[in-house]
Amino acid sequence: MDYTECFKEVVLKFSFLEPIVEFIRHNENITYKIMDRGTEDTYLLRMHKPITINMQGVQNKREAIQSELEYLLSWSSQSELPVQIPVPNLNGELVTSVVIEREEVHCSVLKWVIGDTMSKIDFTNKEMVSTLGKRIADLHQFSWNFKKGPSFIRPEYGLAWINNMLTKLQSGEGMGVIATVEFQILKEAISLVYDRMKGLSKSSETWGFIHSDIHYSNLIRTSKGISFIDFGLSGFGYYAMDVALAALFIKNELRDDLLSGYSNMISRRIDIVQLEDLMFLNICDYYAFLISREEKHMWIREHIPSLIELCRSLLKGRMVFYQINQVGLSN
Repeated sequence: MDYTECFKEVVLKFSFLEPIVEFIRHNENITYKIMDRGTEDTYLLRMHKPITINMQGVQNKREAIQSELEYLLSWSSQSELPVQIPVPNLNGELVTSVVIEREEVHCSVLKWVIGDTMSKIDFTNKEMVSTLGKRIADLHQFSWNFKKGPSFIRPEYGLAWINNMLTKLQSGEGMGVIATVEFQILKEAISLVYDRMKGLSKSSETWGFIHSDIHYSNLIRTSKGISFIDFGLSGFGYYAMDVALAALFIKNELRDDLLSGYSNMISRRIDIVQLEDLMFLNICDYYAFLISREEKHMWIREHIPSLIELCRSLLKGRMVFYQINQVGLSN
């Protein structure tokens, strides 16, 4: 399908004066940067079409996109930091749907957050890491009080999510990307974590709307501080999941500063075992995503020993919070 023609049709449905469109990437969405020479404003155009069917989910439904945008509008009215504010089309709609080659594609436009995309290097000092913990806490405190309507739907990162992930990993065994003995160890570790999560309560203090894709590339250093972008995978899950995701790219010796920054804003003890479990599940989810991309199979074979080592450590009950990295267990 020619998505170039698709974005041209979408652009016409907005009040841009002299738009210059630049392709960014195709991952969970197809994204474009729009610079309007007429107003000198900048926007992000998202076509909600994932790169592989493996990434297709609730988040791609029109109602779910509408829900995400309603959350962002509400968050933007409360946040002291810049937010990707949704932009309505000429009909006043937040979600724009077009049909190209008999395929319906849902699209949305957000205001561009001005600033610099952050990197791992930005999080090598205690102050910045602690600040990130505080910003995550700010987001969660807002989510506690966010009033969602009856039609509000987003993905859930619970037991069904784990089962779906395991199914994808099992397909990797069938392709020969994951050895049978490796999959059995993976399955055993995931089952252990599954059973632990099954015993967790979903209270308003522990479970709610989360970003669920916190990564340094989704953080922008603005003139006012750190802003979150890319809520495309946001949904309902344990608040600890956002903290776990942030911990994955923070240096081991600074992870306590992340936790203290968060806890200083939210007076609740963070369970290290739960963080380890959620870090592990998110690493597994990344491998499960890559299974569907043949060009990534070599990468999986190269890195999976690190994931299997993490599985073995979890099964033995070892504390691994300060050793986990983004692919498994550090050497």
